[in-house]
Amino acid sequence: MNRLSNAWSYIILTLLSLLFLTPFLFMIGTSFKKYEDIVGDPLNPLPLRPTFDNFVHLFEKLPFFTQLGNSLIIAVSLTVLAILFNALVAFGFARYDFKYKNGLFVAMLATMMIPGQMTLVPSFIMFRSFGWLDSFWPLILPGIVGAFGVFLIRQVMIDIPKEIYESAKIDGCTELGTFFRMAFPLSASAIGIVALLTFMNAWNDYIGPLIYLTSGSKMTLAVGLTTMNNPYQIDYASPVTGAFLMSLPVLVLLSIVGHKYFVDGLTAGSIKG
Repeated sequence: MNRLSNAWSYIILTLLSLLFLTPFLFMIGTSFKKYEDIVGDPLNPLPLRPTFDNFVHLFEKLPFFTQLGNSLIIAVSLTVLAILFNALVAFGFARYDFKYKNGLFVAMLATMMIPGQMTLVPSFIMFRSFGWLDSFWPLILPGIVGAFGVFLIRQVMIDIPKEIYESAKIDGCTELGTFFRMAFPLSASAIGIVALLTFMNAWNDYIGPLIYLTSGSKMTLAVGLTTMNNPYQIDYASPVTGAFLMSLPVLVLLSIVGHKYFVDGLTAGSIKG
């Protein structure tokens, strides 16, 4: 009975996986199809006459590598800073007892209920007063600390035995040394998922670059792909090809983070909090 139940579970999960993979497979197939096949037979995901013309047209019509580099600079910088500062704040909440600790933590979590659209205008006015418009700073600095990242990493750090911290202190580690040598490596599961989600959010961000960036040389790939079509000329192939190439860094990062960190990070704190 258990084997039959497990078999049905695997069958259902396999079908669901194929269902979710179907749009991605269509995107890959469309990237290598001739334009006539895309228009004439759009429901066929297989490129019957494979070609690289769509990639050539994409690179001719769009400064692809410039915008790709801009997206990488923003996403990688934000991810590195978010990992560091979220982990530092989480370490403070997990390691120390101080006045109003619980109140500050609850207030920080309450910020998750504020829609991002409410802060767009005040943020724009603030960054304009700083003279940071048409720069990467408005796209990086606001995201280096977030309530979700702090909460997730804290849930892992509070499970680290205090004896580990005490042994590090006896061995002569400073508090900062304890953080980098003990707390940070032992929280790799939560840090991995925070890194992945931060990179994906920055990589796919459309509203931020559209508001703060004006120079074509600083534009990101997410915005650049949407400028390839206009009411008088519609190109189906190049944007899909660009979206396929744009998805590759996320897939690479997901393979690096791995299944273990992804699952452990998502379930961190689900039992004990």
